[in-house]
Amino acid sequence: MQRQEAQIPPYYDNLRHFLHDLAQPLSTVTGLIDLMLLELDERDQMFQKVQLISLQLEKVMAILGEIRRMAREAADRERKTLEPPRTPRS
Repeated sequence: MQRQEAQIPPYYDNLRHFLHDLAQPLSTVTGLIDLMLLELDERDQMFQKVQLISLQLEKVMAILGEIRRMAREAADRERKTLEPPRTPRS
């Protein structure tokens, strides 16, 4: 039996790879920003600016997650339309 991902049309597979490639550096930056927040004093002027960067990065990551979900659902719908109908076993 073939793996399920082998049945995904190539453009969905490409989109999945692009989203992964985009999310990796964003995750790294998010982690570094979080470390900066831990090291900064909350009274420091830079704290609020770094915190804003952190919040905006979280929004970007959420958008990427939503695009992933939409692509997965579209691939599933397309896969179902491409699969031959199953005949009931007697």
